[in-house]
Amino acid sequence: MKALFLLGCPEAPSQTPIALYASYKLSKMGYDVTVSSNPAAGKILDLSDPEGIYVKKRIDIEKCLDEINEGDYDLLVGCVHKDAAATFFITYCHILQCKSLALIFSREADEVAEFADMVESSTDADIIAVRAFHNPNPIKVKFDKYLKTLEEQLSNHE
Repeated sequence: MKALFLLGCPEAPSQTPIALYASYKLSKMGYDVTVSSNPAAGKILDLSDPEGIYVKKRIDIEKCLDEINEGDYDLLVGCVHKDAAATFFITYCHILQCKSLALIFSREADEVAEFADMVESSTDADIIAVRAFHNPNPIKVKFDKYLKTLEEQLSNHE
């Protein structure tokens, strides 16, 4: 199984730790995880995980967009904390046509609602929407619950 994790602008402090955590958790579930990020987010990941313990594969988000096709991945997970991130996530969803999860977060509740509406109206992706910015724990708690459900779904299909 292959998973693609999307990262945009690293402006939100919660994004990098949740990306490292998600890569770890998804790898433990048996996913071959690739992180697709903009250059700045990629540099932060490289610095945060210099030996590639958590992020084993990384590709530039623009290059990845040019190269992906439907069926390339089984799971898409994206951090959505800006308009541009929502647009990237929606675009990737439409290309990949796979199970998708938007991790929507912002320090402002109205932005969380706005981004959730954007994703919900344009995709059939699952959505985790929380008010979080500096502290990644609210995202982590809901992500863990989602993964538990995903594991159950995967084990029922075996």
